[in-house]
Amino acid sequence: MTKKSSSERKHGQPGDHSTKENGIENAEEQKIIDGDFDQDLGGVIEDLKNQLADKQKEADNYRDSMLRALADFENYKKRSQKDFLAIRTNSIAGVLESLLPILDNFELGLAAADPHGNDKIVDGFKMIFASFKSLLASHGVQEIYPLNEKFDMNFHECVRRVVDNTKENDIIISVDRKGYKLNDKLLRPAVVTVSYHEEQPKD
Repeated sequence: MTKKSSSERKHGQPGDHSTKENGIENAEEQKIIDGDFDQDLGGVIEDLKNQLADKQKEADNYRDSMLRALADFENYKKRSQKDFLAIRTNSIAGVLESLLPILDNFELGLAAADPHGNDKIVDGFKMIFASFKSLLASHGVQEIYPLNEKFDMNFHECVRRVVDNTKENDIIISVDRKGYKLNDKLLRPAVVTVSYHEEQPKD
């Protein structure tokens, strides 16, 4: 068996690499591979964060649009209801206003018949009259009878001014015809007589 020369035993066969040198090279390569992987993973995570932020922003925009649409719809419902009530009030007001002269004549007829008529008949008509007024009240009709109140041109119509130094100026001292209003809408002003102070003669 041929013995290897000392040179071959010391340096090994040509082309061979020591285990130590191979280990260093492999570790450096692994570092490079791990570094590239960490860098790529960090980029992916950053991209996912950006996409999530964009989607969250898009969701917030959709939510804001939905809330605005709901608010607009609620405002539309309120406007529609208000317009409907206004149309209904105006329609009822026209009918009720045409009934007021009948109500006046009914009341005058009862006042004239009360002292001289048959008690049972008069009482029957009083019940009908009360039912009629109750029906009007159920629809929001309110009587205006402003005796001893301050004159208000929004609800009263003055046909006379009478000297009365016992009262303040513009106090209603008689109601010639009742007025009526439908809720806050004037159907007919009350026709009234108003007081005023006579000027005292100068010395």
